[in-house]
Amino acid sequence: MKTFYTLLFVCMVLGLQAQVPIVVKIEQRPSSLGVQPAFEVMVPQATASEAIDLWKETILPKGLFKKNPKMEKVKDEWLVSSVLISDITSSPLNVITQVNSFTGNIYIRIFLQTENGFLGPVGSSPEAVDAATRYIRNYAVDLYRQAVTKELRAEEKELKELQNSLIRLQRNNRNYNDKISDAQKDEKDLKNEALQNEELLRSQQNMITLGNTGTNGGNPTEQLEKQVKETRKDMERNQKDQYKFSRKVSKNEREQRDKISAIERQKMKVEEVRKKLSIIQ
Repeated sequence: MKTFYTLLFVCMVLGLQAQVPIVVKIEQRPSSLGVQPAFEVMVPQATASEAIDLWKETILPKGLFKKNPKMEKVKDEWLVSSVLISDITSSPLNVITQVNSFTGNIYIRIFLQTENGFLGPVGSSPEAVDAATRYIRNYAVDLYRQAVTKELRAEEKELKELQNSLIRLQRNNRNYNDKISDAQKDEKDLKNEALQNEELLRSQQNMITLGNTGTNGGNPTEQLEKQVKETRKDMERNQKDQYKFSRKVSKNEREQRDKISAIERQKMKVEEVRKKLSIIQ
């Protein structure tokens, strides 16, 4: 029951994470150029380095034969000068980016400076502001999707490792059972050998009792007694081996049950992350 409630709690948490909306707000925020309007968005799960790497890919042109703007870090800001983002405006922009990390999410602030000032709610082209809001939201959605895809790959890897571990357990279990079967066959042979030797020993002892000492060389009675003892020791070792491998089988089967339960839980986690990824938009 405890396991059920733990799993239910995990699913609820994942479900809540899946419902996080990506919303871009315009807020007055401090920057290296003073307090200015910033396009601010919270993105779950992503890291600051992932955010900056994707932002570079998003806004920087990829031409090979001309000098392109570059993103440089100055203190806690990433700066790009005179970059053309045609989806926002036909004029070059200076872009200031700040990323603040918190537990489980990051806040991204993007300042867009035109030749007439910063894009924002006052004194800016409404069309450009709307275009910038859509552009930055699309970027944030891509970043969130990238982070959840990374999470999904990690969960799928964990599931694969659990499944491979189960396969190894099953293979070991078959090996243990084979050893038990071999030991049981050996036990049967040893029992037959012991019966034969004990029968011969009784015959020798009867012959001695009757006065026939068997003077053909050596002492067959001692030899048979020694052989009977050795066979009994082999039977004891055989029983110990069967007991040892039976214990290994029991332990292995418990581990298999635990592993199967872990695989089922992991499958649910993978499915929840897939659902979360599918509804990001």
